[in-house]
Amino acid sequence: MLHRLIPAAAMLAAALAPVAATGQTDVRMSPLPNYNLVQLSVAASAVPIEEFQARTMEINSCGDAVKLGKALDARVERKNFVHETELPPQLRPVLRNLPNGMATPVLSEDGTALHVLVVCNRA
Repeated sequence: MLHRLIPAAAMLAAALAPVAATGQTDVRMSPLPNYNLVQLSVAASAVPIEEFQARTMEINSCGDAVKLGKALDARVERKNFVHETELPPQLRPVLRNLPNGMATPVLSEDGTALHVLVVCNRA
């Protein structure tokens, strides 16, 4: 039994060794970012779109977004490690160019709900 564990332990140790120690330099990573986001959603009947837009444009961090969400009685959702390919194609360039801590323009679903996304950071 022990003789079966030794090769497995050696393979595990090799897999956990630092890249520099093994001489490997080919690290494969996606050039597309993963986003950590906060989404605020409110019913369109609860707040005028102009007010929602003005208030969300004052957001400078995800903490600001959460506080504003509570003040507006909005649904606040944290979305972690959202890969760019998981986003609707029309939203990808908006988030790609949006600075961390800032909100997107107001997005609407058939006029019934208003949403904004805030980029907390990119991974």
